Amino acid sequence: MNTERSKRKATEFLKSGRNLKRKRQKYEKTFSFPPEKVFFQFCPTRELDWIEGWDCNLVYTSTGYVEEDCIFTTPETNLLGPGLWILTRYEPNRKLELVRIIEESVVLHFRINLINNNDGTSTGVWNLTFTALNESGNTIVESIPDGNPELERAIDGLEYFLKAGEMIVS
Repeated sequence: MNTERSKRKATEFLKSGRNLKRKRQKYEKTFSFPPEKVFFQFCPTRELDWIEGWDCNLVYTSTGYVEEDCIFTTPETNLLGPGLWILTRYEPNRKLELVRIIEESVVLHFRINLINNNDGTSTGVWNLTFTALNESGNTIVESIPDGNPELERAIDGLEYFLKAGEMIVS
């Protein structure tokens, strides 16, 4: 089996010294609701109901809500800024993964795992991996703080929404 071409490509990449930045963030929240109540809200359309500052433009969905292969964009005015979002994994009440392209310079791999605590509660774990695609992306990734208060506030807002039935307004 001739693997010279792939070896050459891998070696060229490793020798290039291309130094694109990567940053990881992790958030965790225990909800006083079971997974099926929490997961239902992980949807670009439903997030309009509970995240202040959230906006989206649906590109592909046959239902108007989150589903396998859903695609949407967020405008500049969105809480998290502009981006193209592609749902890459959808396991109801368990996992959701999205890839977000930011300004053609950064890829964000956004993973949410929802753990059933088997006591009427669930724990959400958000893992975010930002990867620069170019030098402009390096600047963006370097400027990302270790924590994101807006995302933390949005996550806390979900608990409030599930309890009160309305959005927290600051």
